[in-house]
Amino acid sequence: MNLTRLTLVGPLAFSVIFAGCADDKNAVDQAASAGDGENPYIVPFSSPDYLRKHARYLEEEMFQIGDTPVWDYNTPNRGFGNVIMIEGDDGLIIIDTTTATEHAAVAERAFREVSDKPVKAVIYTHHHVDHISGAGAFIDSADAESGQVKVIAAENFLRELEDENQVTAPIMGIRALYMYGQLLDPVTDGRDYHISCCGYTLGTELGSYIAPNHFVDGSEEMTIAGIRMELFQTGGESASHLAVWLPDYQVMLTGDEIQGPNYPNLHSLRGTKPRDAIKWVTAIDRMRAYDAKHLVPSHGQPLDGQAEIQDMLTVYRDAIQFTHDQSLRLINKGYTPDDLANAISLPESMDRDPWTREMYGTVKHNVREFYVAYISWWNGDPAELDPLPRLEKARRLVELMGGRDRVFAEAEKAFTAGDDQWAAELTAYLVRLDREDMQSRYLKAAALRRIGYATANTNWRGFYLTSARELEGSVVPGDLLLQLQKKRFNPSQLETGQLLSLLRVRVDAEAAEGRNVSVAYELTDTGEVYTLQLRNSILDIQATTEAEADVTLRLDRPLLDQLFLGDISYEDAIDQELLEIEGSKLKLRSFALAFDRDPGHPYLSLR
Repeated sequence: MNLTRLTLVGPLAFSVIFAGCADDKNAVDQAASAGDGENPYIVPFSSPDYLRKHARYLEEEMFQIGDTPVWDYNTPNRGFGNVIMIEGDDGLIIIDTTTATEHAAVAERAFREVSDKPVKAVIYTHHHVDHISGAGAFIDSADAESGQVKVIAAENFLRELEDENQVTAPIMGIRALYMYGQLLDPVTDGRDYHISCCGYTLGTELGSYIAPNHFVDGSEEMTIAGIRMELFQTGGESASHLAVWLPDYQVMLTGDEIQGPNYPNLHSLRGTKPRDAIKWVTAIDRMRAYDAKHLVPSHGQPLDGQAEIQDMLTVYRDAIQFTHDQSLRLINKGYTPDDLANAISLPESMDRDPWTREMYGTVKHNVREFYVAYISWWNGDPAELDPLPRLEKARRLVELMGGRDRVFAEAEKAFTAGDDQWAAELTAYLVRLDREDMQSRYLKAAALRRIGYATANTNWRGFYLTSARELEGSVVPGDLLLQLQKKRFNPSQLETGQLLSLLRVRVDAEAAEGRNVSVAYELTDTGEVYTLQLRNSILDIQATTEAEADVTLRLDRPLLDQLFLGDISYEDAIDQELLEIEGSKLKLRSFALAFDRDPGHPYLSLR
């Protein structure tokens, strides 16, 4: 019996991949990597002065916050994000844990120079991976499971973790690598690069996220290790956000409601659910009301002094409200997303280095999000309700402009004249029509690279420069998916329901058409039961066992994790008597065949 091999990938890795992916993937990847030669369009390296100066805010260093028992390690291991320690009478509290265990471990060793007390609690300010992925450097998962150590998060943390981090992990993971410049060469195109909000590197090892065991609904006062804290939900930068107030020391721990030393990402180009600007402003206003003496964000350096803190919080929230309110003013006048991007800019009176410098967020990309969030993806012109497919539009436009060679000549002329944006837009049509047109790919890459070198905003710079590499063939997103699967996905970190839910978004509608199958999973070690019902090309997952299930699978949770990782196939697990199957194996095969076998071709520029 040859059962299709199921392999699932998760939060920072990726979806459902089956052995023997679609044949066309190889053809596309070969086209993507066709550029074995060097790009003939040489673009000398450059970087803006302020980009280099701004890096001082992300220097790796540890701060004691005044004379309080609070310590803040800024970008440990030149990683991504801070780790904060509070020393109590008989234990420690850790707030946020960076993107990787390797980064968190550096902070842990530094904290041990201050105190050898045990960790009593870990607090996640929100669900983003740069705050939750290094918990294992500080505590053991067994201590969290037993309740010996509290792991604290907002009441909606798990839902937001699943909705934002997991179901879109494949494309968001790729876009994050581009945006954060992780595929650039630090000696050549990645020189002078840093992630302006947060640090330098995401990390290469498997993370050690540990699930929360205590949830804050609204607000809660608690005392841990003699440290009095008020935790309250804020929900601005992310829906699951918490802030922490230490009344005895007048310290405000903001998480990402202060999103590092720069103007914030009201929308993240890596991909994100819509961010509520008004909740964000309200969150900061609530923090202002405490009149803190010390402010400790989870990215960048801390801030001291009530007057300075009040000034910074005020201008920071005003920049967010300004962007939001001016967008709505012009939307009501009929402005489209592109119109907004070209019409709105921060006033000079709001300039505060670094807090309103557009190094991470930009007004141009933030205002477009407001249009989508409040109005629609559609700009109102019926001609754009159901436009021509991109490929067909490119074919007609190139023909209209005199053919491929004429368009290329105009693009090359624009590049020579320094009109890089126009050169990139013209060559985009040619690349879309023929992915193996290396002449057009090289020219588009050179145009993007020159724009990127002139760009200080690190998100935009990362996308420009990495997309240039993609066009030249040295970055192949399909290969990155597989690498991330091996390095980043640990199914044991997810609850069983979260793990199984990843299957929902990998149902192939055409392959599933006409299939009606129910498969029950009974986990013999945890006592959990789930029934997965495939019908109408959707997967309905219920935490029950259906008496009339077509197939019942009995297995332990570690085996389920191995199946998701692809370390073992269903067929081998059955043969080795690790997996007990009751019911129709043909039905199980039918179920397996309903899922998408192709990891996709998530190119950003080569399309």
